[in-house]
Amino acid sequence: MKRELHAAKTIGGEISVPGDKSIAQRVALLSILADDDLIVKNYPSGLDPKTALSVAQRFGVQTAGQASRIVLGPPDSINLPPETIIDCGNSGTTARLLSGIVAGRELDVIIAGDESLSRRPMKRIVAPLTAMGADVLDTDGHLPMTVRGRTLLPFEYTLPVPSAQVKSAVLLAGVSSGCSVVVREKQLSRDHTELLLQHLGVDLKVTDIKPVLQDDPNDPRKRVRVMPEEYKREFSLPPDARIVGGEVDIPGDFSTAAYFFTLAAISGHTITVSGVGLNPSRTAFLDHLKAIGCKVVVSDKEVVSGEARGTVSVTGGSLKARRVAGETIVGLIDEIPLVALLGAVSEGTTIIRDAAELRVKECDRLQAMADNLSKMGVSCGLLDDGLAIEGRPELGGSDFVTYDDHRIAMTCAIAAQIAVGPSTIDDDTCAAVSCPEFFDLLAKVTA
Repeated sequence: MKRELHAAKTIGGEISVPGDKSIAQRVALLSILADDDLIVKNYPSGLDPKTALSVAQRFGVQTAGQASRIVLGPPDSINLPPETIIDCGNSGTTARLLSGIVAGRELDVIIAGDESLSRRPMKRIVAPLTAMGADVLDTDGHLPMTVRGRTLLPFEYTLPVPSAQVKSAVLLAGVSSGCSVVVREKQLSRDHTELLLQHLGVDLKVTDIKPVLQDDPNDPRKRVRVMPEEYKREFSLPPDARIVGGEVDIPGDFSTAAYFFTLAAISGHTITVSGVGLNPSRTAFLDHLKAIGCKVVVSDKEVVSGEARGTVSVTGGSLKARRVAGETIVGLIDEIPLVALLGAVSEGTTIIRDAAELRVKECDRLQAMADNLSKMGVSCGLLDDGLAIEGRPELGGSDFVTYDDHRIAMTCAIAAQIAVGPSTIDDDTCAAVSCPEFFDLLAKVTA
């Protein structure tokens, strides 16, 4: 539905955001493999978490209770007719993690999705699951994808590119089949799956590889730090690992909170979000805000259900452009549209590189941000793997196009709050993929 937006007269306040959708989807899918009930608090109402829950129910999981506290009862057995079609909607997390679960069972399932998800790459999970012994057939590298599960072989795998979803699919294939698995990361990615597995009773060993001091081959008087391995972290799953069950209290979604932190940054005001997840693999955006000139205060930190959380206050300042590339992109991948918006109002030229992954999300997010920022009067150059954005003191109102992408819709809505002149969003309903409450929350911190 088309939505009209006008610049906010006042900005500021404190809110809490719905539960983390990445964690929620994993909890729902882990319930398929659990030995006992999972009691889940703060399960979010977004479309992706709903999809994951619906998929779990197709596999026999029983659900009871309200979103504030739901009980997921695992199936005694999984009985699905051959070539059962499982619709994963728009949820890439659900599709990829479910592939791992199915790969480790004597099941024959066709994993499908909507038009957007069917454009996203799946080859990255086909290779490791096939190597483990499953029969996986994709459609030209995309969904629909047939997964025929087997008793899988012990497996060791070094991720060729950082991907929390591929890592999770391989680990869950091991849990599902009962085989041992070793996964290694050259670049660290989100670790929600690993933390959940450990919290729910799985003896998953995580080893961080530290640099060591060695004599400098070019100067014997010096010593240099070198990595003893080509990877930075190793995950070792023992054979016959079991998900015991237990309680999971989901923290507020950091990626949702990031929109409100951005609003504080570009307006020069203060917005506080309480109870938000502070997993170190997700909070690179706070470092980015500090680097470009914002004040960031974190308080009330604690660890609940294996995940860090706390209260974060962000106050905007005189923003300076910054180059973002390399490993930093991995920690900012969901927030890159917001990094682009921040660049549009920062002094200097913001450069984003090594972000080609954004071209195969729900839409081509690099192209989408280049198009929408240009409509606001911003000089924005589209690169093969990023953007070059020349900051300016004012943004003009615009008729934004969301490309049916929730992150583009919410980013444009934030931009409209400081724009000179009215704006419209062609379809605000896609925000419901991650946060149906987004516009209500926006109203709480603007007037």
